[in-house]
Amino acid sequence: MKNAQAAGQAPAKDSGTPIAASGTERTAHVAEVMAQFDVVVESSVEGVRKPNPAIYRIACDRLGVTPDHAVFLDDLGVNLKPARAMGMITIKVVTEYQALEELAEATGLTFPG
Repeated sequence: MKNAQAAGQAPAKDSGTPIAASGTERTAHVAEVMAQFDVVVESSVEGVRKPNPAIYRIACDRLGVTPDHAVFLDDLGVNLKPARAMGMITIKVVTEYQALEELAEATGLTFPG
């Protein structure tokens, strides 16, 4: 994520369903993870969920990018199809290593791992 920022790209995170923090430690961890992203798009806040194309447009608008300059990762193919139809590069996440490898290929960035 920091590599993306250094390359002038703003990382985003779709948090999906809200995370119910249980305890101070979990709350702190969630805040630490979320702080790594420039934009967090929460379906519960936006009132629209994947695979509705509106959620992808919201993320692109907030990042100030067009879909053809975005990479979207998800573990469900049904969520990738609308993003791909909008012009995004899509990556189906099977493993962490595979996802980071494909993300590096798509962006030219390097990731630890």
